[in-house]
Amino acid sequence: MEKKGEIFNQLAIISDLLENINLESESKSVIFVVNEKEFNLMFNKITKRVKSYMANEIENTFSVKIGEIDFIFNMNNV
Repeated sequence: MEKKGEIFNQLAIISDLLENINLESESKSVIFVVNEKEFNLMFNKITKRVKSYMANEIENTFSVKIGEIDFIFNMNNV
């Protein structure tokens, strides 16, 4: 299946859906485990659009909050 659309817009749609889910929770997070190439691609695309993000180079991870949802990207070390 062909992947279409800009990643940040897709994450915003997912965030909107998850914010309105019929579930009481303390926090809501989505975790993506990706290879190094995809990690770098996502980091570059997302950080160009968002000024507020958290990055941890030691753990090869970064996260961005869109609305109430934390999107966490982890680089697979295998």
